[in-house]
Amino acid sequence: MNGRAGFTILEVLVAAASSLLILAAVGGFARAESRMVERESRRLRAREANRRVVAMIAREIRGAGFAPVPGGFDGAADGLAVAARAHLEIRSDLHGTTSADPPDGILDPDSDERLGFSSNPSRGVVSESMGRQTLPLTLESTVPRDGLVVRYFDACGRELVPAPGGELSLEERATVRAVAVRLTVVEGTETVTSEARAALRNRETLRCERAG
Repeated sequence: MNGRAGFTILEVLVAAASSLLILAAVGGFARAESRMVERESRRLRAREANRRVVAMIAREIRGAGFAPVPGGFDGAADGLAVAARAHLEIRSDLHGTTSADPPDGILDPDSDERLGFSSNPSRGVVSESMGRQTLPLTLESTVPRDGLVVRYFDACGRELVPAPGGELSLEERATVRAVAVRLTVVEGTETVTSEARAALRNRETLRCERAG
């Protein structure tokens, strides 16, 4: 019978090389899949973190100037205390008439009834200030210049635009009915933008007065 038992060295080498090529291809595919999953996971984490920050700012905007009982609160008349393109300060009565810490109606420098949100372009971060305390809301170096944009609208839906580098006047702030916030963060190659719009609930009585 003409036949050979076993394999030649050449056949073994060819089979081994083929197996290595298959393993390398599978490994490369697995690594590519892993990178894609990690990239998508990073993007989802960034989007969720961004969404939470914007939602928190919108929630505080809704309560600007709000007091659960009438009288006594010195921030009620100016709940939107600062209104700039990338900075706003909100004042609201968080304690009512029964709290003694801080005493109701007092907005001292340490009061948690003064909330601010601002962008620091040099650090690439958006921060929240509460009284004299400041805490970052985003990671350092993730917020590009103009990454935080705050827009203000009156009861007619007209936008009130702060002057470049400035803020709305007291008279203009008094007509603000709604505020829109847009936040953009960049983490690695991922850019995520979230937006929200909130109406000030203590200004529900403002009515649109169109010229003419």
